[in-house]
Amino acid sequence: MSGPRLHDSLLILFEKKDETHLADCLSHADFQAFLREHQLDIPVGELARAFTHTSFSHEFEVPHQELLEFLGDAVLQLILTGELYLRMGKEKEGTLSKLRSTIVNEKSLAELARSLDLPKFILVGKGEYKKNLFDQDNVLADTMEALLGVIYKHRGFEFTKEKALSWLERRFPDLWELKSLESFDPKSALQERSLGKFKKLPVYISESVGENFLIRVELNGEEVARGEFSSKKGGEKELAAKILKENLI
Repeated sequence: MSGPRLHDSLLILFEKKDETHLADCLSHADFQAFLREHQLDIPVGELARAFTHTSFSHEFEVPHQELLEFLGDAVLQLILTGELYLRMGKEKEGTLSKLRSTIVNEKSLAELARSLDLPKFILVGKGEYKKNLFDQDNVLADTMEALLGVIYKHRGFEFTKEKALSWLERRFPDLWELKSLESFDPKSALQERSLGKFKKLPVYISESVGENFLIRVELNGEEVARGEFSSKKGGEKELAAKILKENLI
């Protein structure tokens, strides 16, 4: 593709701060390529709005993604609720609710967003760009929902459903299997196993080690796994997944 990529144009906009470069970002060729790649018949300006973080909106006074995010969240919930009912209608309501919540949690939606290369399309403010806000899980999850919202707004429910399910099933091949509960949400799965076997919850113990965290997991009063991680939340999830995978319970 000729010309600067979207985030290169964004850096130019931060320096120049003029209407020409703002318009270039909001109608950028990268957005148009995304529309072609995913066969989305949506106005490029509307797609750009789905990728516009509030920090960019406040800095350059353009519409942001929040209402589209609100819409997309509701649409995705309905898509998954209907699909789980059709595919796994014999399971208990609680099981289906857990599976739905693990699919739409922040981490899962961020993984889906990265599989679609969404970080390189997100528009954030100058200070937030320096912090790589466009690649943080919460921003990616919100943008994923906003993208589904704008697709629904312009293409309707059935098209959005087909597109969302194709993206999800490509990223998560075991999406409709109960075992996917463990891969999506290993901490909840470990909690259930621990309660079933010991009548006790897992205990996560963490301590700071420089900029990282040393995390230990105890089951029934005994340590079964430990590791050093940059994120406490991420480390607990990795250790729970390790315990389940290696049958340490």
